[in-house]
Amino acid sequence: MTWQLYREQLTLTGAVRALLLQVAHPAVADGVARYSNFKADPFGRGYRTFAAMAMIYFGSKTQAEQTAQRLWRMHSAIKGEAQNPYSANDPHLLLWVLSTLTETTLQVHRRMPLPDLPPDWPERFYEESKVAARLLGIPDEVYPPDLQAFEIYFKRMLEGDILGSTDTCRAVAQSIVQHPRAPKKLANLLATGWLPDPLCDRLGIPVCKDSTIKLERFLQRYLRTYRLIPKMLRWSPSYHQANYRIAMARGERPKWAGRFFHWLAQRMKIPMGLNLR
Repeated sequence: MTWQLYREQLTLTGAVRALLLQVAHPAVADGVARYSNFKADPFGRGYRTFAAMAMIYFGSKTQAEQTAQRLWRMHSAIKGEAQNPYSANDPHLLLWVLSTLTETTLQVHRRMPLPDLPPDWPERFYEESKVAARLLGIPDEVYPPDLQAFEIYFKRMLEGDILGSTDTCRAVAQSIVQHPRAPKKLANLLATGWLPDPLCDRLGIPVCKDSTIKLERFLQRYLRTYRLIPKMLRWSPSYHQANYRIAMARGERPKWAGRFFHWLAQRMKIPMGLNLR
């Protein structure tokens, strides 16, 4: 189920939301402000996050484990104080970061449903997310046991006081929605249409009138156009590469898209593809 959702590049329409939710946490905001060039290149960090998750979701077992270990080593050096002392490898902080991706994916596919998903896809997707959680170092006792518990946890975080509670949260969020290369109206719509108004206020993001309605119209227009694209062209390179790997392991002839992206990945880095170099 994870592959069915993440192969669809429409999932990326939630990228701005996921990034804003991540940096709305004071510890995450402080970490990226201190240890990265996030303000100068916020979308670069976002790209690296999604590329790493593509390796975990679509890579081989070895690739997924190596990527998770690399992230753990990188995060082990990230420590600081944002209201309270924190470490980037704290299980509850890792839970929040992964949760922003998981919950945003649920939101995107609920609001832009594709016809080939079974009725129980949210429960199945959430159950599979536990594999990524364990790889990233989140213990089972910390990760919510089922989708209902997860949604309660996420709602409590959204309605609580911690998100957007520091000046650093606000400054880092502004570097996303006000970035010179970002389409400001679209970025603002993707923020205010997805996020609660109080959180937008704390992050300094102006709330558009009827932003939820405007976002719904935009998503429906996008979905109608997206459905016209042939599946082989709209699916992500990492999904095609994963199918190439499976076909080769079975002694079958890979499909043309898998062969193409495997060939291309040996020569360059592919956006949202598996890095083979």
